[in-house]
Amino acid sequence: MLSIPSDIWEDMIAHARLLDPHECCGILAGRDTTITEHYRITNILAKMSEAELARFDQAKLSDLKQLSPEERADIAFQMDALEMSQAQKDIRQKGITLTAFYHSHTFSPARPSVTDVKIAMEFESYREKLNIPEPVHVIISLQDKANPVIRGYRIRNSTATEVPVERR
Repeated sequence: MLSIPSDIWEDMIAHARLLDPHECCGILAGRDTTITEHYRITNILAKMSEAELARFDQAKLSDLKQLSPEERADIAFQMDALEMSQAQKDIRQKGITLTAFYHSHTFSPARPSVTDVKIAMEFESYREKLNIPEPVHVIISLQDKANPVIRGYRIRNSTATEVPVERR
């Protein structure tokens, strides 16, 4: 179970709504399964070159190449590496743990896409080298704009398993 305080829960939804129709992304940190810190990270997908887009699965890549750079951020995300590094430094200084990554789905349900699973597997390949614990992948769905849905998943061996997420 991942426990997220109401103020952070509401701020994640506000972040998703602010960037809609683009996907937002960020990091959640805390102690054990209780979130205490929230870091909004810039989605830099609109600024990525064609070569940098190669990390996406073929179906997503085909979709991305048909869109303008600005429109690409509507269906995918890429976290800014410098901002991620700054967040990780702050997390270490506070003596807490990176617990989850979050992003929004502006037009689809709160479940991992094929691209989400692929990116999670890429991260898994170097996570242990960075001494980062296995994160929960939190997705905020704005499919129903008036009633956002937040769900969490562990992604292992290309399989997503739901993790209960509670607002406290």
